[in-house]
Amino acid sequence: MKKRLFLMCSVLAVACCILTSCEEYQAPDLQINFETKVLQPESIVYNMSFPATTSGTTEIKVYPRVEGTIKAKKFTTGTKVEKGQTIFIIDPTEFQLNVQAAEANLAVANAQMETTKLQYESNQELYNKKVISEYVLKTSLNEFNSAKALVLQAEAQLNIARTNLGYCTVTAPVTGYIDGNGFDEGDMATRTQYLCTVSDNSIVDADFSLTETQLLQTVKEYGLRVTDKGLEGPKGKFIGDILPHLKLILKDGSYYDHDGVVTKIGAIVNTQTGTVPCTAEFPNPDGVLRSGMVTNLIIPFDIDNVLCVPQTAAVRLQDQLMFYRVKADGTVEGIICEAYPSNDGKEYYIFNGLNAGDEVVTNGVRKLSNGVKVR
Repeated sequence: MKKRLFLMCSVLAVACCILTSCEEYQAPDLQINFETKVLQPESIVYNMSFPATTSGTTEIKVYPRVEGTIKAKKFTTGTKVEKGQTIFIIDPTEFQLNVQAAEANLAVANAQMETTKLQYESNQELYNKKVISEYVLKTSLNEFNSAKALVLQAEAQLNIARTNLGYCTVTAPVTGYIDGNGFDEGDMATRTQYLCTVSDNSIVDADFSLTETQLLQTVKEYGLRVTDKGLEGPKGKFIGDILPHLKLILKDGSYYDHDGVVTKIGAIVNTQTGTVPCTAEFPNPDGVLRSGMVTNLIIPFDIDNVLCVPQTAAVRLQDQLMFYRVKADGTVEGIICEAYPSNDGKEYYIFNGLNAGDEVVTNGVRKLSNGVKVR
């Protein structure tokens, strides 16, 4: 019993010591050393990214010129075809018969013309001998002229029949990559449905849009002007020679090897989207680009007098960015700014709200509020 009492007293004594120690212990005051930056104008290259869709500069839907059953398909979808290469053959049997019939009609017409010609020449001699009247002579002449007209008509019908027979062989209108429309051997080809699409992808267009503000800034910065030919640079220079060369980022994140140039800037702002359609042109010697690819188009802009701050300096307030400016008394005030992220994601470019010479806090901004002293 005495041992148990002694142990209980010992435990109580230790507990009291621990509690006393806890009461006497005070956590150290953690001092935050706020870092700041004095803003100075800088020159940067800002890569603006725009979603873009590619298309061949020449993209042709191939429709059959005659109707009939497809006898042969001479290509594989996605492969390259040369201009004039056979891609479909429509059953020519009916059209071959039409040619034979037209040839026979022409032969009959020629025979009829020769007969009327002989009759007219004979009547000419008889008329000269005053054996027949002028009426009979002119009648035979009219019959000869009618026979000649029938020959011309038969020749035209034969040419039409031969042309239609030629249309049974469908060829590629341009050199490019071919994409079928689901037609195969045995299907019926009609004039209302295209058989395939051939895209000349040696040069590829990338279609994108500029906002109205971006368009105005571009026109002002590069001195573009409106002419009868559209937007032109100073002294009539082509806009592709004035605006910066463009780059494409492909779906796998890689950069396309060849730069492009702007070839078209639309004249009308879409009232629903507030954007202007534009087109850039890229060479495609290796066939990497195909019609319908979704890419990101990069336009590098040289910008002077930009204020740059680390992204750690920003406090996001819904769709706005706020930065803490240090006042002369060492306290801070939050300033809402118009800012854009840098391409590397490390900085913000300030375009409105702060001025050169302002000092901003660059770390620990979540612990700040208006009036907090940082030095």
